[in-house]
Amino acid sequence: MLATSASPPGKSSNRCNLCNKKVGLLGFKCRCEQTFCSAHRHADAHNCTFDYKTAGREELTKANPLVVTKKVEQI
Repeated sequence: MLATSASPPGKSSNRCNLCNKKVGLLGFKCRCEQTFCSAHRHADAHNCTFDYKTAGREELTKANPLVVTKKVEQI
């Protein structure tokens, strides 16, 4: 039987959340806070719920603040 639900928070899992394969120390922790094997580590392989587009936009706005100069008074 496949385990598709996430493990309870605070409990360390040593199995892939998609195929239930033992991963041991080589498990990949995704940004959606789940652990996956090497075959399911990519976001498109396990239907990731993390919104990478919004996270990327927020990171760019923090790294590149808007620079506005003072207006020059005309004579």
